[in-house]
Amino acid sequence: MESSTSSSSGFGKFLGFVCVVGLIGLIVLLDMRRREAERKYMQISMEYEQQNGNQAQNREAAKEIVTKVRRLFSIAADTDPTVATIVDVEQLRSRNAFYNKAKNGDHLIVTSDRAILYDPVADKIIDVVPVQIQPTTPAAVGTSSSAKAGGTASSK
Repeated sequence: MESSTSSSSGFGKFLGFVCVVGLIGLIVLLDMRRREAERKYMQISMEYEQQNGNQAQNREAAKEIVTKVRRLFSIAADTDPTVATIVDVEQLRSRNAFYNKAKNGDHLIVTSDRAILYDPVADKIIDVVPVQIQPTTPAAVGTSSSAKAGGTASSK
């Protein structure tokens, strides 16, 4: 009778061990999914904020970026460049080698004749390429014009 008690006690310990290991595995899996969801949420939030954020705040941030870049690179005073923050550098790299040295959070400043990659953390110009602004055709009124950088880069 003792052998059946000890075998059921051993089975109970084994079952308890399996349950603990299973719970730990479940916690790890759920935490990994939570982190991935949080990362995606942050990326989507950043993209949404850039697209729909406070227009006045965005203009002020763009002016500050252009002021910093003007200390490093000559941009005409009468030029009002377009400023964009790089959010998905991998997608840009897959389409254009110009972005190979860039990282998420860097800025793209586009003037009438140049595209400038700027790293705000290091406060330095990463790359500069010439661009040609292609005028919109009459049929494409209301759509944005595209800028094509000489040689290896394009920005739309």
